[in-house]
Parts: sequence; C-alpha cells; structure tokens
Amino acid sequence: MIGILLIYWIWKGYTNLALEYDKNKWGYFGIGIASYYGGTLVSGFVVGLLAVLIRGVENVNDDSFSNSGWNILFVLFGALACYGVYKLLESKGEKEQLKKEGIESIGVQEEN
Repeated sequence: MIGILLIYWIWKGYTNLALEYDKNKWGYFGIGIASYYGGTLVSGFVVGLLAVLIRGVENVNDDSFSNSGWNILFVLFGALACYGVYKLLESKGEKEQLKKEGIESIGVQEEN
C-alpha cells in the first residue's frame, strides 16, 4: 500500500514540475519512477555486497534480509534518489527558463 502511495506522490510531484517548466509530464514521470526503483535496486545491491564482504559468502543467507527493517531502508534510499533527481531536474529547468527569458529579451527596449 505504501508503494502505491509513493508512486502517486512521485507522479504528482514530477507532473507538477513538468508543467511548471513546459516539459512532457509522462517523460518526467518515467524519470521519477526509474529513479525511485533505480535507487532501491542500487541500495539493495550495495547492502548485499557489503554483507558478503563483511560476513563472507557462506554466512549470508536469505533469512538475514527478510525482516521489514531492510524494506523500509530500501524504500528510503529509493525516495532519496527520487528526491535528488527531482532537485536536479528542477535546477535544470530553472537554468533553461532563465536562458530562454534572456534570449527573448534581446532587442527589446524598456520604456521608461
């Protein structure tokens, strides 16, 4: 259930960002979902790799990652990755908007 709510929040946030900077809202939503699941996947891979490096291959089993604490940790890493990509796209949109406004004002004289 929390996953469905997270997908809704990702959709809403990235759609609003896309509409604010006149971009494709479905493209931004795709970027948001990919960043969330990518962050979750990378964090799971890193935790698994660290577990193998610390405990060794023989001592790591499936039961050591079955509690809900690990799931919450992976969701948090996915949300952080999603937020980071959101901020990156937001700053990129602001820079493009300033550049566009600067180009449109060339040759325009201000009347006093």
